[in-house]
Amino acid sequence: MVLAGLRERLDPLLARIFPPRILLVLDDDAFTLLGLPGQAFQAGSNRLRRVPLPRGACVDGLPLQKAALGDLIGDLSLELGLQGAHVVASLPRSAAGIRVVQWPFDAWPEEPEQALRQIDPDLAMGYPLNQAYLSLTPLIGFDPQLPLTSLLVTAPRSLVLAWIEVFSIAELHLERLEPAQVADLRAIEPLVADAPTDQLIALLEWRSGGAELTLIRHGIPEFSRHLPAMQADLIAGLHQCIHYWRQRDPAVSQVRLLLISSGSGLDDLADSLAAAGDWKVEIVDPIELDWLPWDPGADDPLSPTDLDGSSLLRLSGLNRAEPGQASSGARELPR
Repeated sequence: MVLAGLRERLDPLLARIFPPRILLVLDDDAFTLLGLPGQAFQAGSNRLRRVPLPRGACVDGLPLQKAALGDLIGDLSLELGLQGAHVVASLPRSAAGIRVVQWPFDAWPEEPEQALRQIDPDLAMGYPLNQAYLSLTPLIGFDPQLPLTSLLVTAPRSLVLAWIEVFSIAELHLERLEPAQVADLRAIEPLVADAPTDQLIALLEWRSGGAELTLIRHGIPEFSRHLPAMQADLIAGLHQCIHYWRQRDPAVSQVRLLLISSGSGLDDLADSLAAAGDWKVEIVDPIELDWLPWDPGADDPLSPTDLDGSSLLRLSGLNRAEPGQASSGARELPR
């Protein structure tokens, strides 16, 4: 009785000191949530959910039905006992852009964002830099012979503010928003950290609507393309992109293809890709690799086959930036 009373009094304090956390992957058609319940005595186990969104609720990364989305996220947090949670969210892939910026200076600029806005290069983003949030991360230690280089992350200011409003409606504390591409790159750090200097990494995320290809060299995302979903067209497009990069970078002598997908046809796709080129194909399964703190229980409605491979990869990237995880740190969009 005494212990129970003590727990009742301490639980609210522990919840404020160690609040629950939500890692959330936002997409146009669904969101995927990993709930981390915090340190209270009555905290439960981690919860993983994938919730489909109504058609038109989110289009090209922009939340059009903000009230409905906020209510949906808020209701789910209550259902899972995560009220008052701190949220780290990955924006839809189409919501943000990334570029590699080479500085025309001999030393790092003291105010890189201001310097970039003054230079105002044509980055083919589809929106001017003065209407966007920017985040610049120095790319140091990949190749000392390269010029000073930063990874630029941008998103339209109006889009970021719209998502902030969604989480305000949900009555959750939005701690950080970051682009999908950044979370992807952080997730695969354990696989590419010790890549040979002559190796090209090809990250291929396949979904029924198409595939996203990112070519990574010296740890830097150098090239990206959207490829068709149909297997023959996908393989042809993959050959074209890798041939282009090999012509541009003759030092590449080996290609490592990291395949992200889900569903019953994944093994067949991997076999077809392996037979189609002189590259090594590896299926990246975040659940199998134990990248996520989730053990499906008897009351958990999801199994790994129900989940989207790209969303699991993105969740893994968010999780690697959590306190206590081995990561290079978060690259976020300033609010």
